[in-house]
Amino acid sequence: MGKDNTPISEGIQKYERKYMIGDFIVNTAELSEDLDTINIYPVGDTQVGSAGFQEDLWDAWLKMVLADPVGYVVFLGDMVNNGLRNSKTNVYRELMQPFEQKEWLKRQIGRFKKGSFLGAIAGNHEIRSVNESDQCPLYDALCKHDLESVYRENLNAIKVSLGNQGGGKRVSYVVVLHHGLGGKKALDLGYQIEGCDVMITGHNHQPTSLFPARWIIDVHNNIVREAPFKHIVVPSFDKAGYAIRGAYKGQSSRTIPIISLSGKEKKVSIRWEDL
Repeated sequence: MGKDNTPISEGIQKYERKYMIGDFIVNTAELSEDLDTINIYPVGDTQVGSAGFQEDLWDAWLKMVLADPVGYVVFLGDMVNNGLRNSKTNVYRELMQPFEQKEWLKRQIGRFKKGSFLGAIAGNHEIRSVNESDQCPLYDALCKHDLESVYRENLNAIKVSLGNQGGGKRVSYVVVLHHGLGGKKALDLGYQIEGCDVMITGHNHQPTSLFPARWIIDVHNNIVREAPFKHIVVPSFDKAGYAIRGAYKGQSSRTIPIISLSGKEKKVSIRWEDL
């Protein structure tokens, strides 16, 4: 208990709601009961301002999102390249300075339909500024549109409710955003999170669909049941020179994932479309 007899967990939640919302506070999206389905368009690793940023892909992706009447958006981090003096990035080749990158991102966020933005997570490129000056360019850009409540720094668990199964019963999903890591750590992350229906990561520039499952011991019914979930890794819109230099496997950035959630029954569908 705290000094004022307030439960410590409640005190933490009050603090996190008053200031930047912490990773362990669920981000909720209560959508219309009239929605039979929604499409979520995840995007990350655009690295705006880098020498390899492919703005034509961003424009084509945004056009697709805006044309979808049930389209919703999540950001997976590294939205800006954010080359700072002490970062690995070759700052001499940046197409925009960090301030311009943030302004560009702010304008792009303003183009989305109102209410279509579900969540955002910081990437290692944004964290450069957090470590240097406690300022996050992605968070700042979201604040300009009163969207700071959908931002999380490290882990973003989003409860999405929509539709009507009958009798007013909503269909709810948990979509988890994490920027991602190198190696297998990010691919294994979904196994650690109970109740996750969709895990979305980025970072490694290797677009992927995975269909893992956990084993759940149900002591109430004395059975062991399978709990499947979907894991999507988003492509990058940055044609990074280091990928060629390091002989990384090439992956198309023109094929993007779309995640469909049903409002009639608990059902997640994944498809990939070309821009």
